[in-house]
Amino acid sequence: METAVERLEDGRVKIDITVPVEDVEKEIAAAYAEMAKRVRIPGFRAGKAPRAVIDRHVGRDAILAEAQESVVSAGYTRALSENDIRPIEGPDTGELDALVPGEPFTFSATVAVRPELTLSSVDDITITVPPAEATDREVDAQIEYTRGRYATLEAVDAPVAEEDFALISFVGTIGGEPYEGNVVDKYLYEMGKGLMPEEFEAALVGATAGESVVATFEIPEDSSNPEYVGKEARFEIEVHEVKSKVLPELDDEFAASVGGYDSMDEYRADVKARLDESKQSGHMRRIEAAAIDALVERLEGEVPEQMIESRAANMTRDFFENLEQQGIGLQQYVEATGFTPERIQTDIADQAAHRVRTDLALEAYFRQRGMSLSQNDVDEAVLELAGGDEDGAERMREELIEAGALPIVKEQLMQRKALRDLIDRVEVVEVEPDPAEAEEE
Repeated sequence: METAVERLEDGRVKIDITVPVEDVEKEIAAAYAEMAKRVRIPGFRAGKAPRAVIDRHVGRDAILAEAQESVVSAGYTRALSENDIRPIEGPDTGELDALVPGEPFTFSATVAVRPELTLSSVDDITITVPPAEATDREVDAQIEYTRGRYATLEAVDAPVAEEDFALISFVGTIGGEPYEGNVVDKYLYEMGKGLMPEEFEAALVGATAGESVVATFEIPEDSSNPEYVGKEARFEIEVHEVKSKVLPELDDEFAASVGGYDSMDEYRADVKARLDESKQSGHMRRIEAAAIDALVERLEGEVPEQMIESRAANMTRDFFENLEQQGIGLQQYVEATGFTPERIQTDIADQAAHRVRTDLALEAYFRQRGMSLSQNDVDEAVLELAGGDEDGAERMREELIEAGALPIVKEQLMQRKALRDLIDRVEVVEVEPDPAEAEEE
């Protein structure tokens, strides 16, 4: 097959493709064979009618039109592989000449291709990440978290505070009317967890055992029940008992109770070792993510919107397929996470944009570093796709070429090679997170 590529100024290329006569004849024969299977012609078994008979029943032009579609499709995708062209949309082939049996077929395809953007610089990239080892503050926070799980509750003769527990009963109404489940009797309510609206907890703060308080507020617009929005909610609350959390002493007895340790020192050392293991396993991922973000910030040039839209569409499809595999419906997911469908789509679009920019930034880094792919790089990638089967690798290569997918394999190799080089060169500075971030983590 002969091809000639002309790069146009608007981010497109024009490919002139000449399909050899033997490939044209092959597709014509395939079109006749397929039509012979589909049509029922008296006097002939399925698939056995000769061409002349099929021409009379179906029409020669219809057969050649089907063959032409196959010739154009196969020629175009092979041309992509042979010329390392990576399109970002479908091709425009314009008005095609008629396919003529016994002659080669020539056509042109114009298509928008993946842009080759640039980076402002590929040197002096410095990133900051949390240390690979746990700090004393992080160890303290983990021990304090465990300590909280072993806390006990004790009744106190004091008003309800923001982190207390209160044994309460209440009757609720919305718009002056009761609702299902509006009467609750002697429920141990934990303050500060957001189990009820903030007005409910505000009414409880300062109340003492035996006291009754009233909480009223307007149902907000983000309520899970639209029919209640704008109505007044009223709760008459009776406080039966106030309880405070009592934390155990951080001593050897506590260490023994949480894990059979002989001392607090031994317990603390184990906590640090486990945190270190966890942090080290994610340390390289943090470095990789920070390095990519730093590289993306240096990307220059316009990213085609159709690339982002295409990636977002693929990610949306993957998202719904993943939900389906888990047996989860969209409504269930929304109820479980609190994310609206609009929020989900927005998040996917943002992620798609970042991933596209990441790919283009890595490819720009690859070019500006003067890196290259060897034939051995491509051969090993194809062999990997073939599951290590050397005989299957040749078939895999031909399938990739015919599908126009070999440039995609090379694209992924470029990105992987660029990322490895970037990680080797980037300067990593370890900085402890501020206390608020550490506590949240």
